Amino acid sequence: MKSILWILNGCGLEGRGITGAPVRFHEVSKRFAADGRVQHLLTTPGGKTMQTTLGCKLPMTVVPASFLLKSEPCRPFRFWSYLVTSILWRFHAAKLPRTDVLVTVSDYFCDIIPALALKKRTGAKWIAWIHHCETDPKLRPGNRLVNELTFRMQRWSFKRIAAHADAAWINDTLAGDEIERRLLALGMDKSRIRRMQNGIDLSTIQATHPLTLSPSHPLTDAVMIGVRPNKGLHDIIPIWQMVQKLRPDTTLTLMGGMSGEAEVVKEIERLKLPITVFKPANGFLPAADYYAKIKEAKILFAPSHEEGWGIAVCEAMAAGLPVVAYDLPAYRKIYPGAYSAVPCFDQAMFAHAVARILNDPAEYARLQNLGRICSSQYDWNAIATADSAAV
Repeated sequence: MKSILWILNGCGLEGRGITGAPVRFHEVSKRFAADGRVQHLLTTPGGKTMQTTLGCKLPMTVVPASFLLKSEPCRPFRFWSYLVTSILWRFHAAKLPRTDVLVTVSDYFCDIIPALALKKRTGAKWIAWIHHCETDPKLRPGNRLVNELTFRMQRWSFKRIAAHADAAWINDTLAGDEIERRLLALGMDKSRIRRMQNGIDLSTIQATHPLTLSPSHPLTDAVMIGVRPNKGLHDIIPIWQMVQKLRPDTTLTLMGGMSGEAEVVKEIERLKLPITVFKPANGFLPAADYYAKIKEAKILFAPSHEEGWGIAVCEAMAAGLPVVAYDLPAYRKIYPGAYSAVPCFDQAMFAHAVARILNDPAEYARLQNLGRICSSQYDWNAIATADSAAV
């Protein structure tokens, strides 16, 4: 059984906003460990915090993501942390065990640079995970400079992956089709490209129940998981204002990883919209409590502009929540017909879809049933078994 060195440096100093790639790593590596596979993790302080929170027990080598700071003063600092990690990892290379396989968990250059060097030095097989495809910076929500940097970073990484990786694993979605086209155009042979799936902890989701409810802790109409510019942060207020006209007092809870939400929250308070922000006291909910919290909502409000796969959508479907989301390429192949697909990025139609599903019991039950059926095929146990055979 081949040993694995995982490279997960994209968290920098920040370990609170848990995203899809680190979750996939944790769920797969946890099952690999149960099968006796030897593994080691190269990561940053934020990656260590995140993985320890998730319950990761792998041995780790931790690379600094800053020369002096212990936390990120602002979001753009993350780019500086990538540069620091890309330089300082070499001083920790001697601590890394000899391994058969290198797996880069993301296409961030702070993952790619160590993989290139270690592959050249040791001859280990390199598998590169790619989760999403950066869109045109002019069309992407959020800061234009940040968008330009991330676009150019990914373009640099794709060139190195196409030239040097033994395999690229990409999501089996329409968005994955675009990634494949880009890699093929860069000269990567199609035989080195594998399609992968993400998954959910189906048994835990099915076993949980909503947290204890009371007059001071009522159900919410909708929940949004992950609040960031590319996940629809700036769609929240205009859509919910329209929802209020169609269905007054419809409530929304914002939860999960958040970034740049402070100004939006201030505007929500100024407008007195029935939207609340849920942040756990310790910054993290154990899996069972997280799923129970999701089940307190009636629907998933998912106005994301970009997705690599959409784990939160699958979790919500398994939890029995109908999903309203934009008709993103990532969703079409995974969840065909199982959610309310709104034309991108029509906020008025999104608001009407939310109100319609909450007002129509038959439509609600139809989407609820389709979502449960669709999500049932994406269990982490099956995903990890397929990955293990491909390593």
